[in-house]
Amino acid sequence: MRVFIAGATGVLGRRLVSQFTDRGHTVVGLTRDGRGDSIVQSRGGEPRRGDVFDAESVIRAAEGADVIIHAATAIPTEDPSPEDWDRNDRVRREGAQVLTKAAAHVNAEQYLQQSIVWVARQPDGSTFDENAARHPDDPSTQSAVDAEDISLEAGEQYGFNVGILRCGYFYAPDAYHTQEHGTALIHGDQPIIDGTAETKISRIHVSDAASGFVAVAEENLDGLWHVVDNEPVSMAAFSVALAKRLGAPAPERISEAVARQEMGDVQVDLLSSPMSTSNDKLLAASDWEPRYPTYEEGLDHVVKTWQSNSVLSQPK
Repeated sequence: MRVFIAGATGVLGRRLVSQFTDRGHTVVGLTRDGRGDSIVQSRGGEPRRGDVFDAESVIRAAEGADVIIHAATAIPTEDPSPEDWDRNDRVRREGAQVLTKAAAHVNAEQYLQQSIVWVARQPDGSTFDENAARHPDDPSTQSAVDAEDISLEAGEQYGFNVGILRCGYFYAPDAYHTQEHGTALIHGDQPIIDGTAETKISRIHVSDAASGFVAVAEENLDGLWHVVDNEPVSMAAFSVALAKRLGAPAPERISEAVARQEMGDVQVDLLSSPMSTSNDKLLAASDWEPRYPTYEEGLDHVVKTWQSNSVLSQPK
């Protein structure tokens, strides 16, 4: 199988390149510069230059692909501005338009779109599944909904299978926000928001998210899939577990009002509102099984990796 990946140099994309090539598939990764070329080559893929906003360059790069994957994002990191979020929204929407056009042009059999489970988070905080109504509550979730719709409409129009993979909240040793979380805990600067101890959200180790894409591609599945681990966890429990593994101080508690001042509304809303779903549908339809079935195993891996690579400074 020949797989084309947009977003091949990102935290998810790097794993997609590795996992597909490890299973004997040919992988082409979209890149923009020499650094991107090196990342894709080091993982066993073939880099091809292009821009996710430039349809002609993507069509050329995707020539011969059986599967096209949109894993490109531009998630803001430090102190994001509205313009930073606008770019991520554009990558989702325009990227989906360009990549589905490329899928039609190269006669791909399948198109896979990365999305997020919290587009269907329920207003009453109840557990939800793939059949639940979507409730986009800010521009970032609306752009994910729009990308889903663009993908499904293109599949109907052009006749290729479409898989929408809604991922849980990512964590991994090389994920920016996970590293920032660990560093803040070490320095006693990662508080728990009061009232969120029972507010559970569905997470996924990025390696397991990537293997979910591989499973859906190899089975040529279409439809909607939630790619999450087996056990939703509150931000409070996740932080306490990570601090314990790092030998860091127990996180202090702060009010939601203070948290919004320090962390911003988007992050507080994401982590303080229930977002509990399951992976039952994907487990039943494929051989996929998470290597890190809960955050406990996943955090063991994260911290072990940090310690072996001296990624984070330990508390004195």
